[in-house]
Amino acid sequence: MWTPFSDYDRRTVAPWSDVFRQLDRAWRAQPSGVDQSVTLSETPEAIELRLDVPGVREADIRLDVHDAQTVTIAAKRTIAGREGYATHRAERQGFEWKRSYTLPAKVDATTTSATLAQGVLTVKLAKLPESQPRRVQINAQAR
Repeated sequence: MWTPFSDYDRRTVAPWSDVFRQLDRAWRAQPSGVDQSVTLSETPEAIELRLDVPGVREADIRLDVHDAQTVTIAAKRTIAGREGYATHRAERQGFEWKRSYTLPAKVDATTTSATLAQGVLTVKLAKLPESQPRRVQINAQAR
């Protein structure tokens, strides 16, 4: 049976439904309220990572060094409702994330240190001696 809108549905609605489905999938893949930006700095002796982890307690952060060249950081923030209060609006959200970073040089996991101050996690990783630059002496020869 022929309906006047059958061709319209097939040509216009179906392509848009694919677009909306893809947008919805991309939106759900991003954890809301999470800023996972990182600053990676390097000196000849060490590598430093700085991450923003607002509202995360020291006990809720996990830091692992793998293969002397990969760092994995996981963080979790939970927002609990206040007892005796009715919540009318809750824009602050809890989150949980995990990221791995491949470092530009091999590091010594035993001398790694991390500090958490004012919502910023600073991780200092000392480079292994074989990863540090070496100065080569140049000898001039007379002809």
